[in-house]
Amino acid sequence: MIPIRASKLLIVEGVEDDPLTRARAERLRPGVLTDDVRRVDDAGLARILREELPSTPRHGMEADFEPVVIFNRFRFDDADAERTRRAEAFPALEQHKFDGYGGFDWRDSGSAAYRERTGLVCQPAYQLHTIVGCHFRCAYCHLGRFQNVMTNMEEFVGRLDGWLQRCPRQTLFQYDNYTDTVCFEPEYGGAKLLIDYFARRPGQALELYVGKSDHVDFLLDYGHRGHTVCCWSIAGRTQCARFERGSAPMDGRIEAVRKCRQAGYPVRVRFSPIIPVKGWRRENREMIERLLAVADPDVITIETIRFLDWQEMQRLFDVSLLDDGFAEAMAEAQGEPHADGCEVPDEWRVRVYEFMFEELNRASPETPVAFCREKRTLWEHFAEEFARHGQTPDDYVCNCGPYSAPQTVGAWSRGGEA
Repeated sequence: MIPIRASKLLIVEGVEDDPLTRARAERLRPGVLTDDVRRVDDAGLARILREELPSTPRHGMEADFEPVVIFNRFRFDDADAERTRRAEAFPALEQHKFDGYGGFDWRDSGSAAYRERTGLVCQPAYQLHTIVGCHFRCAYCHLGRFQNVMTNMEEFVGRLDGWLQRCPRQTLFQYDNYTDTVCFEPEYGGAKLLIDYFARRPGQALELYVGKSDHVDFLLDYGHRGHTVCCWSIAGRTQCARFERGSAPMDGRIEAVRKCRQAGYPVRVRFSPIIPVKGWRRENREMIERLLAVADPDVITIETIRFLDWQEMQRLFDVSLLDDGFAEAMAEAQGEPHADGCEVPDEWRVRVYEFMFEELNRASPETPVAFCREKRTLWEHFAEEFARHGQTPDDYVCNCGPYSAPQTVGAWSRGGEA
């Protein structure tokens, strides 16, 4: 486990009552660097959350704080009446799984209603979540201010058979994009349990979100049988070093991709979010060349920075690092109407995507590329690019799509539909 310097460790009641959850907490405990350890019930947890985490603002570039770490547990068997009682008594618990509910969660983005409402293209799916909160301090994110860690992983995995019966056609299950979960391993043990589980599932696969980490050596001897896809978010040097504080550098992430590919894992990358810094073309060209020299990702997904307008960028970023033309365009677009998450003007997103397609076609023309949560109008703008691999906004493979297991992506990379 990558150590966390924390303000306090909260152990939720019930965690120490079960031998398996207690053992997991004991394995993780040395990695949480704090002398303030408290046992809490619902009331105690809610009080600390209200007092210390009334909001979770984005980190900004100089974020330096000690998060609250919570060893928690899923409460799968609570009756509806108990869930209602707790929600009414402790509303502070009704976010980030502080209440212990969820874990096998429906992602509605991409549903027909979502596409109609937003104009954005995505694919709905069931996802796996057992930790909320991250080791890293990316300037544009807010998930480093706490780590809420569910400890009853054996019970979670034991329920997967029943959950997966709800979605027999889904072939890929993402775990866990609420954190870079590998940072808690191998002491947490969730990755091993899930990799072993999906190794026995014909036609289905796990996507393990490695994210911005290079902490992968513990994975290399696991018996995944090709049923676990490892996925990274990779960016150029300036973005990794300056905008993604605490994360692995670009070269470290690429080396982690190489290690996992050598260990037989299918690997995928997201160029996400792409921040146009000064020299962004040169830096992204170098990143693509270095990555594709050592690994062959079976699919690549791209998206520009989102959910930040110019006012927020000025507050969170050192804007002197941004491309001058990009900064000027963001300033001019301030206050203009835009689709949700599409604060970057269309012409700049097109400019970035044109460059990324050009470089990827040069370095790895056989690799399918998809947008992440992008406007249909931009899918249509790049229709010829997507057609090279049979991709359309209504039928495509991507990093975490519900029908994007490795065998599916393999058919697309050969130029035909699965």
